[in-house]
Amino acid sequence: MTAAGRLRGRPRGTIDELPSGALRVSVYVGKDPISGRRHYLRERVPAGAGAKKEAEKVLRRLNHDVDEQRTPRTSATLDQLLDRYLETLDVGATTHRAYTRYLELHVRPFLGRTKAGAVGAEALDSLYAELRRCRDHCSGSAKRVDHRTPREHECDDRCRPHRCRPLAPATIRHIHFVLNGAYSRGVRWRWVSVNPVEFVSPPAKPPPDPQPPSAAEAARLLNEAWRDLDWGALVWLFMTTGARGASCAHCAGRTSIGIRGR
Repeated sequence: MTAAGRLRGRPRGTIDELPSGALRVSVYVGKDPISGRRHYLRERVPAGAGAKKEAEKVLRRLNHDVDEQRTPRTSATLDQLLDRYLETLDVGATTHRAYTRYLELHVRPFLGRTKAGAVGAEALDSLYAELRRCRDHCSGSAKRVDHRTPREHECDDRCRPHRCRPLAPATIRHIHFVLNGAYSRGVRWRWVSVNPVEFVSPPAKPPPDPQPPSAAEAARLLNEAWRDLDWGALVWLFMTTGARGASCAHCAGRTSIGIRGR
């Protein structure tokens, strides 16, 4: 490789001539906050009569991108971006565990080792298609068996041939919003240039499917509940107001009302 050296009186960076005759433009961005290594933007210009002028244009453009802070400062993988995002995510412990599990089961095995900046909308569409195909991510083998327990055991009629079941749309939506949050912060941290999740549509929100008891069933429930006055009052409150359980429990905690043994 023959180096053309740093251009004098020109934007910072180098233009190197490759053995093929093509030119490689390099501009230093800074240190990678993950690995600590020097990070460069590089672009290749094909050989040709106007290659030198084109390389100079590329050099100026890359310098402008660096000056405007439009370029990522790291080559971190999606795994590393997700790890950092989960460290900074302010949610409840139960929600955090659920998000962590979703990522471990359904995202990291497919895209975790890919550079975060290399994950595009097409890759995410393929991921969502896989989640809709089979929640266990089987290989399609007809010999696979869904065992009744992961521990060692003797198979019986509860161990059945595998049947693909899609991941619930609500779970895919959770995964979508976690990825969107991670990439949004990645853009802010300048780990990535763009958020590819913005170009992908999450599954439609399932329509509500309430199945309230009939009037006769509600009457039977209330009659049975009134055997205990406190319990009957609570069930009656639920039925007449439609309040959620957490709301009623909160109200009970702020008043002198007690629910014995409930």
